[in-house]
Amino acid sequence: MDRTLQALEFNLLVEALIRLGESQPGCERLASIRPSRDLGWVKKELRRVEEVRGLIDRGSSFPGGGLRDIRALLRRASVVDSIATSEGLLAVLLHLRVHATTRKILDREREKMPLTVKLASALEPVPELEQQLDRALTPEATIRNGASPELARIRRQVTVHQEQLRERLAALVQRLARQGVLREESFTVREGRYVLPVRSDALRKVRGIIHDRSATGGTLFVEPTALIDLGNELRALELAERDEVRRILRELTGRVRDRLDTIEANLRVMTELDCLWAKARLAQELDACPPKVSGEGPVRILGGRHPLMILAHEREVVPLELELGVDWTTLVISGPNAGGKSVALKCVGLLCLMAACGLHIPALPGTEIPLFDDIQADIGDQQSISDDLSTFTAHAARLKEILAAAGARTLVLIDEIGAGTDPQEGSSLSIAALEQLTQSGTPTIVTTHHGSLKAFAHSAEGCANGSMEFDLETFHPTYRFRPNLPGSSYALEIAHRSGLSDSLITRAKELLGSDRTGLEELIASLSEKVRRYDALLSDTQRHSTVQSEREETYQRKLERLKTREKDLKRRALQEAEEVLKRARAAIEATVKEIREHNADRDSIRSAHQTLSNFREEIAAELGGPPPEGEPPQPPSHEPEPDKLPDKEPDVGDYVTVDSTSTVGEVTAVSARGDRVCVAVGSVQLWVTRNRVVVVSPPDDETPSYHYVKLPEVPFELDIRGLDAQEALQRVERYLHDGFAAGRGKLGIIHGKGSGVLARHVRKRLKGHSLVAEFRFGEYGEGDYGITIVELRKGDEQDHIPG
Repeated sequence: MDRTLQALEFNLLVEALIRLGESQPGCERLASIRPSRDLGWVKKELRRVEEVRGLIDRGSSFPGGGLRDIRALLRRASVVDSIATSEGLLAVLLHLRVHATTRKILDREREKMPLTVKLASALEPVPELEQQLDRALTPEATIRNGASPELARIRRQVTVHQEQLRERLAALVQRLARQGVLREESFTVREGRYVLPVRSDALRKVRGIIHDRSATGGTLFVEPTALIDLGNELRALELAERDEVRRILRELTGRVRDRLDTIEANLRVMTELDCLWAKARLAQELDACPPKVSGEGPVRILGGRHPLMILAHEREVVPLELELGVDWTTLVISGPNAGGKSVALKCVGLLCLMAACGLHIPALPGTEIPLFDDIQADIGDQQSISDDLSTFTAHAARLKEILAAAGARTLVLIDEIGAGTDPQEGSSLSIAALEQLTQSGTPTIVTTHHGSLKAFAHSAEGCANGSMEFDLETFHPTYRFRPNLPGSSYALEIAHRSGLSDSLITRAKELLGSDRTGLEELIASLSEKVRRYDALLSDTQRHSTVQSEREETYQRKLERLKTREKDLKRRALQEAEEVLKRARAAIEATVKEIREHNADRDSIRSAHQTLSNFREEIAAELGGPPPEGEPPQPPSHEPEPDKLPDKEPDVGDYVTVDSTSTVGEVTAVSARGDRVCVAVGSVQLWVTRNRVVVVSPPDDETPSYHYVKLPEVPFELDIRGLDAQEALQRVERYLHDGFAAGRGKLGIIHGKGSGVLARHVRKRLKGHSLVAEFRFGEYGEGDYGITIVELRKGDEQDHIPG
């Protein structure tokens, strides 16, 4: 495995992890990371990394960053009667605080991070030790006066003696300075004693003890005899202070020793958390996601990208689509030099190693990685002068090891199999080895330029060809993997493009033979046809998707029309029943009036007028023609409301949308204030702030219903060729218009290309208030060249966050 890790450059990935570690124990643990065969642990680790990544996305950082490594201090503290330094004890105190803080932070995230919280539940706060250290130590790692009553008493006496010494020294300095005895008018401290800078030629004028002299010898530092007793007392107090401090440090060290097991257990938990944080931060840098891991099954990589190429920022990484173990267990990849064969090989190996280490991988959701018992890789030149091994001999020895380790749970990766010797013999040996690997069911990927291996992979059961695409128009590799199709090396074409003469290339083709030349040309022609077919198929699938969406949309519209028709009929029947009820009441009242007045002329005229008024009232309510003999009344127009452009919209305000005359009411405002929800009749839609203008409220507060012309929304939005900023602006407007128009599903065409535009779109859609879910197109919809967006339903409007 160590040789495989070296061949796949796993150490570079580990170095990237170490750079993201926050503590020395965490970095050491990351440096020793190795793939695991424990499926249960791998699944839990992937979920824990996902939980921590979510916490990081919410703005949290690792609580234990920047702390000093205290493992050596704890080892010294384990010795009975040992004394730790105040700096070391302060480091222990900081660790105890971080342990308690980390436990509190993760406890608050219990619902979102159950597995990580379960791991952190082993963190045991030690509040009594934390309080004892905090009472004794200052932030500058000195002992506080209140660490003990004795220390406080000693330091008070030290302060008194120092003040007395300074007062008496100040008087001496003034007197001796007037006599010209001192080099300068001040005093200083030498070896813990207060002394005066006396001129060497005036030494006889000062009685005392010489403690030091200047470099030139012109100044002697003398402790005056009158201050010796007071200086001795101060020195005794300082020694007593030192002894008391040592006693306190010894006592605190003993208290740390008493809780040593708890502190060390907490350190182990913090180391695990540091590793999780580093893995989550790496997942962020790689835009990675957790794969589906299993004990056995196929390798299915969707949109996989080489992690080291992403970290190196060398160029845009072309995604890899590859399957192994479904229809075939042996895959032979061919294609031109520098076309990406070795990169694809290493990418598969690294992604499998990352998954087994509990790391998220830079691939699309749905990627499947089984946990292999072993990964055997032969990549690069194994030549060794010291071991007297040629290139081919080294590869042959490695092949022997690989065949011995072969099995259904071993992944084999061989670059340029059969190279370094006679092509025919190397091809024969390679075919024999591949036959053995295929018969044993060993998942195997090899790269080659040998045509016989391509033919073998085409005809042998359980084997398949694959190739790296090459653009014949530009004569540059596209780095895209194509399954079930062998690739040409394009050696002569590339040599011709490099400047070799036509005559030389022609002679080379003659020597190659017509059969071999025809085969290479056939492969090239077939590759070009497949590329065009794929493009045509993608367009056909996209158009089919559009047609299906149109049918779904029309069906939804028809259902809404049927529902509206039923509602209108129901309301019409209710209104008709109400009209009939009122008509009966009016007729009965009229007949009663005629009877009560004995049917005289005035009562009959009054009854006719009552019925005429009632007929006019009913006609006005139903919107029908006016009574006979009266001219039709022109429709009334509501006056245009006054606009208030300087007013910011708020809930309850009336607004117009896009400078139309339709007035709606603001029912909600987003948290950032950049969008508002406008209710126009029974329709509610979210629009951006710059599309509405506040107007004066209508005089009549009774609700009115308007027909609202919703925006026409295409079934797909094509943003290919746009820069990221313009593309995201169009996507944002497209989402709002689609939601307002009641669309359930939208399509955003960003193309395959390098995948940059697709990642910008996914980042914008993630957590968007109008988006229920999104995914790349399936086979038949445009693959990962299009993103299908499911919008929230209309009855979810109240749940849309700002």
